[in-house]
Amino acid sequence: MQLMEIQQGAAARATLEQQACTLLRHTAEGTFPLAPEVMALPSDHYTSPDRFEAEKRCIFRRVPLVLAASCEIPTAGDYKTLEVAGVPVLVVRDRYGTAHALLNACTHRGAAVASGCGTAARFTCPYHGWTFAQDGALIGVASSADFGAVDKAMLAMKRFPVTERAGLVWAILDPASPHDPAAMLGGVDELIAPFGLESWTMVESRQLGGPNWKLAFDAHLEFYHVPMLHRDTFGPDRSNRAFYFAQGPHQRVIAPQGRPGESAPDDLYALGRLPVDGEPVDPLLMGEWILFPGTSINTFYLAGIRCVLVSNVAPGADVGTSTTTQTFLAETLPHDAARAAMGEMCAFLAHVVGDEDLPTSAYQQKAMATGLLSEVRFGRNEGGLQHFHTWLDRIIATEDHALPELLCQP
Repeated sequence: MQLMEIQQGAAARATLEQQACTLLRHTAEGTFPLAPEVMALPSDHYTSPDRFEAEKRCIFRRVPLVLAASCEIPTAGDYKTLEVAGVPVLVVRDRYGTAHALLNACTHRGAAVASGCGTAARFTCPYHGWTFAQDGALIGVASSADFGAVDKAMLAMKRFPVTERAGLVWAILDPASPHDPAAMLGGVDELIAPFGLESWTMVESRQLGGPNWKLAFDAHLEFYHVPMLHRDTFGPDRSNRAFYFAQGPHQRVIAPQGRPGESAPDDLYALGRLPVDGEPVDPLLMGEWILFPGTSINTFYLAGIRCVLVSNVAPGADVGTSTTTQTFLAETLPHDAARAAMGEMCAFLAHVVGDEDLPTSAYQQKAMATGLLSEVRFGRNEGGLQHFHTWLDRIIATEDHALPELLCQP
């Protein structure tokens, strides 16, 4: 196992270095890669209830989803609850350190056994008092003599296939799935493993309501809109271009250069070369990481501390709603001044998404729902959108048995 991990780490480092060399070469040559052609997409992909149901069934119930950062549940009994595409989920770490993803429903009558987040030695249903262990096992039936005989082993909470990789908890939201989520990540977990997120600290988390989940997520997949839509927040001189690197359905989106005079410890352009042994690998990890289908990881520095914003976009109750969860992580426990700066940054990023991106997406939803706009288009400079929507169609069209092989394509 150790040899395999070393080999995987070496392969991931080679991929990151190859991508870095590509960025440096294009920068030196003043060139910029574009997709072969403009892509048209039927606008009803954003408004059709049938399409929405297919996405919930074929994507959000079949592929590994990021449900939490490991540092959100760092110790035994720590838990969080969430809802993804109509599925209520309880993520919890047991006393042995293993993370579990459970259907947040009592096996008596379906009531939620937990809400919000916190720490619990066990979970007791607030409806009738049935009690469950941290791994979902049924350990107590209230007034059991009156209730009647039941097989506790058969009445454990529904468990989803789960894996903890690269400091993230991933799960397949189908208890009957025969697949191991770790075997379906296609190596993207190895690429982000150098962040070391498992030892980071959660600073803050918040939720924002939005329109169709794809409209909410599309803004993460291109920088074309940044100098226009975000001219008052990021400034009009930001580049509207982006480099795209694919890893199966996953992606990495990188701006051609930072703003003049700006530099950060992960600025590959400022370094101008690959990091050598003994140097931080931060420049190899710059950019925005897109973990299919709906997770984005943005990296930056505040008060000298490395931070990431993990954004999870999940379908809502119907085709026209979604939830964006922003989780802010810091590499080290922030001191008071750093925490204040991080609080300001959290509020700023919530403003950018909640007051600029999502209202624009909501209007798009309204326009498309009229049926008068039959198609939308993704330009040659919007390769991330082209890649994402092509993979949605591919996965929906793929039989379950063939899904692991598809997801692990380079």
